[in-house]
Amino acid sequence: MKRSYIALAVVIIASVIALFIHLQPPDQAVVQPADRKAVEPPTAPDKAKAVVPPTPPDKKAPEPKVEPKAKAEPKGKAETPEPPAPADTAAVLEAVDAHLAARKPVEAMKALSDAIAKTTGPAAAPLKKRQTELVNVHYFSSRPSPVATTYTVAAGDNLRRIAANHNATDSYVARLNDIKDKDHIRIGQRLKIVQGGFDAEIVKSQYLLTVTKDGIWIRDIKVGLGKDGATPIGAFIAGPKITEPPYTAVHPPIPFGDKKNNPLGTRWITIQGAGSNEYGIHGTWEDDSIGSEKSKGCIRMLNKDVEWLFDLIIPGKSKIVIKP
Repeated sequence: MKRSYIALAVVIIASVIALFIHLQPPDQAVVQPADRKAVEPPTAPDKAKAVVPPTPPDKKAPEPKVEPKAKAEPKGKAETPEPPAPADTAAVLEAVDAHLAARKPVEAMKALSDAIAKTTGPAAAPLKKRQTELVNVHYFSSRPSPVATTYTVAAGDNLRRIAANHNATDSYVARLNDIKDKDHIRIGQRLKIVQGGFDAEIVKSQYLLTVTKDGIWIRDIKVGLGKDGATPIGAFIAGPKITEPPYTAVHPPIPFGDKKNNPLGTRWITIQGAGSNEYGIHGTWEDDSIGSEKSKGCIRMLNKDVEWLFDLIIPGKSKIVIKP
C-alpha cells in the first residue's frame, strides 16, 4: 500500500514538472546566453547610420553656376540700341513714298519729322531735303492741302480780319496766296489758309532754331546767342512783334536804321516771360555773329531769316522753347 502512494506521488510530481515545462515561453526555453548577441537590435551607432545617411557629394549641385557664355554677353550690352544704320534712311523714304501714294501727305511729313528728330549728321540731309519739298507745297504755296482750309472772300472783308479769324497772320495768308498787296483782295476770291501759329525751339549748344507746326518739322535755322550763356533757358510764349524796331535798351532809344548803334536788324519778336520782355528774337547787321555768343542775351538771326519767321509767329499763341 505504501508503495502505491509513493508511485502515485512520483506520477503527480512528474506531471506537474511536465506541465510547468510546457507552459514556459519558447524563447526562454530555447535561447541560450551565447545566442542573445545575434538577435539583439543594432547598437546606437548603427541606428545613427541608418537614420542620417552621409551627405552625398551631389548635394552642392543646386548652387547657381554662371555659364561662360553669360559672362561674355552681359545683359546691358544686348539691350543697348545700335545707332541708326544708313539703311534706315532708305526705309523712311520708302515709307514716305507709300504714304504719298495713298494720298496721305500729313502722315508722310510726320514720318519724316520723327526720323529727322532721331537722326544727326549727314544721314539727316536726305530726310530734310525730302521734307522741305513737301513743306514748300503744303505750307508755302497756294496748292490745296489737307493742312489748310479754303475761305471765300465776302463783301466787306479785309485780309487782316480774315487772318485774325483763322488764327493766322495777314502776311502769311498773303504769302500763301501770292497776294502782293494786302489791301487789295476781291469778292469771291478763294484763299488758302493754314490755321494756327508756328513754334520755335532753340538748342543753344547747336546754335540752332527749329521751326515746327503741330509737331511737323518745317526748317532749321542757325542763330547767334548771348555772351557768357546769357540767353535764358525755358519754355516761353511769343510776345509783341515789331517791324523795323528801335533799340530801347538805352536812353534815348536808337531808331531803326542806325546799323552801328542799333543791333536789332529788321524784325523783333518778344520772348514773353523771359525777364520783363527784355529778351527777344531779332535780326542783325553783323552776319558773322551767327553761330557765336555776341548778344546781350537775345537770339540773333540773319535779317532774311527773321523776316521769314516773323510772318509765322502769332503773339500769345506761338511757343518758344530754349534748351541748353
